[in-house]
Amino acid sequence: MGAAAVAHPSWFLGVVDFHSWQHIIVAAVVALSAGNIWFAINRYGIHQLVDWLMYLGKLQGPARSDSWLGYTEDLGAYVAKSLCTESISSRGRQHVTFRASSVLLLYIVAEVGWVAACWHEPTKLFAAHHCCILLLSALIFVVAIWQDALTRRIDYHVIHFKSTTVP
Repeated sequence: MGAAAVAHPSWFLGVVDFHSWQHIIVAAVVALSAGNIWFAINRYGIHQLVDWLMYLGKLQGPARSDSWLGYTEDLGAYVAKSLCTESISSRGRQHVTFRASSVLLLYIVAEVGWVAACWHEPTKLFAAHHCCILLLSALIFVVAIWQDALTRRIDYHVIHFKSTTVP
């Protein structure tokens, strides 16, 4: 909502009274709804697409079957193993969960920057720094993909951990 207010201040002028608790509540509900929708699109769209591409590239994670079409079956078996194996460390699971949520946040920050840089009112902050914001957003997106690959590998090792592998 903050990026929208900076990129499009005219949307808020005369419409939202930030001194009114009722307006703040409505703005919060709109922000939470939009944020949850954006999160779901990222989690089950962008993140899943990147995961599938990493699967096709044979990065460690869900075991790859003979067919590239086997992703859904392989992913299902991998998630079942992750969730149903009692010997998997709860600290390891928590670490992977935190990293995965941080990766999703990086994707969202990169996308918000890109959208704000490409779609804004002409005389505002985003117009003056269009190229810098696009470059920074692209860099954040690359970092998100890198962290996604690392998280995938860490997840693999947490699930397949054997105490004999630690020196």
